[in-house]
Amino acid sequence: MTDIYSGLAILATISAALFFLGLRLSRSATTKRVTFIALATVCGIGIYIVWLDDSVLLARLLPFSNLIVLGNWFLPACAFLAGTVWRKLPGGVMRRSVYTTLLLGVGLFAVVQPIWGSPPTCHDMWRNGVCMQTSKISCSAACAATILKAVGIEANEQEMAELCLTRNGTLWQGLYRGLKLKTAGTDWDVEVFAGGESALRDREPGPVILTVGIPRGATVDPVYTEEYGWTPGEMHAALFYRFADNGNVDMGDPGIDDGREQWSREDLKVLYRRRGIRLVQR
Repeated sequence: MTDIYSGLAILATISAALFFLGLRLSRSATTKRVTFIALATVCGIGIYIVWLDDSVLLARLLPFSNLIVLGNWFLPACAFLAGTVWRKLPGGVMRRSVYTTLLLGVGLFAVVQPIWGSPPTCHDMWRNGVCMQTSKISCSAACAATILKAVGIEANEQEMAELCLTRNGTLWQGLYRGLKLKTAGTDWDVEVFAGGESALRDREPGPVILTVGIPRGATVDPVYTEEYGWTPGEMHAALFYRFADNGNVDMGDPGIDDGREQWSREDLKVLYRRRGIRLVQR
């Protein structure tokens, strides 16, 4: 967890600097100007949530194993906002301290929540070259072990659940962390990409880890929920290998009995959420 602790230290330092920057900017500012800066900061937080928080662009901007921490900008933004409004908050120092502590607490919770907790207990089970998931929430960890072994790097589900920070599932930033740590010092690096079928064609043959599932509220053929067992709103990790000659898609799934199966092109269109992770040579 050294990378996580160093990431937290960097984020705390940046947040402290932004807090004092906000204080300085508001020192001689009018209430109107402080209000404008505060509203602009809130809008910036909104833009970050909508367009950047879950974007693969973060992996290009911050290609480090502690991306899950460094790419979380809620605390710095909250710190800057707290510093900006400090002098304009009603009441004395104690009352303003309470407001500021609550605001910083929200930012701190957003940073700590994804990494807090313990990974599930997993076992080492493989079928047809696919590491099988042995807990309900470790599909990403199993897929990570699979693509690592495909390039000659030994790994298992339990190890990857720990490195990928699997908690109540695995964030893609956590999956990125696990793969970055395992490929450090090797000929391999980690690529996160977004795109549809053409992006997969550019990256075959795999294995490539895909985010798959049915978004909550999406309208799809009932066969996917009633027969295939997909639950809307629950995302899953699966492995793309290649487009087969018969028009189907060779896939790996750590949650099925045999580990390997073929999807139709329609299955891929419905289930693939346009984000993937693979290993590339440096």
